[in-house]
Amino acid sequence: MTGNTSAALIKHGLAALLVALIGGFLLTFKMLGGISFSPVPLFIEYDLPGTVAGWRAVHLGMLLNGMMAIVLGMVVRLFVLADGSARTVRLGVLIAIWGNFCFYLFSMFGYNHGLTLGSNRLGEGNLAGALAFIPAVIGAVTLITAVIVLLRAPLKSSP
Repeated sequence: MTGNTSAALIKHGLAALLVALIGGFLLTFKMLGGISFSPVPLFIEYDLPGTVAGWRAVHLGMLLNGMMAIVLGMVVRLFVLADGSARTVRLGVLIAIWGNFCFYLFSMFGYNHGLTLGSNRLGEGNLAGALAFIPAVIGAVTLITAVIVLLRAPLKSSP
């Protein structure tokens, strides 16, 4: 089951990197105020919803989440994990990756920045804030759980 966990983490890590790269283009378009095909002299004015800071968070956050998943996918092979523990690690990391993506994406539209379920000093609670907050909290708890499982698991002995 460790092999399945490794493969899933690496594949989802690569998918997160792809999302990050696309997010980098969206960040650029937001900064420029439109879609640029430079060096081709074609520019389409468009005000992409969201903020520069929000698209930067999508871009950088998903790069880091992708790298985390790839590294954990490689490292998980070093541990002796029962099927249930491997599943806990796999789901914990995957929920964290995509929960963080929801946070990065929806928090730029949440008046409260997705930091609480309801209103806070930054603004009123709204649907976007809830769509940012709930997956992020679930992802944080599942990732902490995955890390604890790995910390408690024995390492495979060297040949």
